[in-house]
Amino acid sequence: MEAHTRDPNCAACHKSIDPLGLAFDQYDAIGQWRTHEHIPTGVGKNPPVDASGTLTDGRKFNGSVEFKELLLDDRDRFARAFIEHLCTYALRRVLTVDDKNDISLILSAAKSKNFQIKDIIRAVAVSDLIRKR
Repeated sequence: MEAHTRDPNCAACHKSIDPLGLAFDQYDAIGQWRTHEHIPTGVGKNPPVDASGTLTDGRKFNGSVEFKELLLDDRDRFARAFIEHLCTYALRRVLTVDDKNDISLILSAAKSKNFQIKDIIRAVAVSDLIRKR
C-alpha cells in the first residue's frame, strides 16, 4: 500500500481506486466476513483488517457501511458515472461532449425511478444515444 502512494506512477490511479477496495476489505475473496488478514506464510499473529480509508475529496470512512453512506450522499454523481461507463461499454467508444445531453436525459429518467439498476439499463437501451449509434 505504501508503494501505491510513494511512487507517482502508481499513485496516479491508486489514489482513486484504493479507497473502493479498502471499504470492502472485511470481506474475503468469496464474500465471507473477516476481522483479521490471513497471512499463511507470515510470522506472528494475523493482523486485524483495516477497512478505513479516505476518498479523493477528503471524506473519511470506516468500513463498507460508512462508505455506502458517502456514496448515497453523492447519488447523482455516482449514477452519472455509472451511466457514462455503461454507455461507453454499450457504444464501444469514448463519450464525447455531443453525448452530454443524452447522458443527462438518461440520468433524469434514472432519478425519476429512484436509480434502480433495471431502470437505468432500460433508459440507456431506449435512449437516442444507443438508437442512433
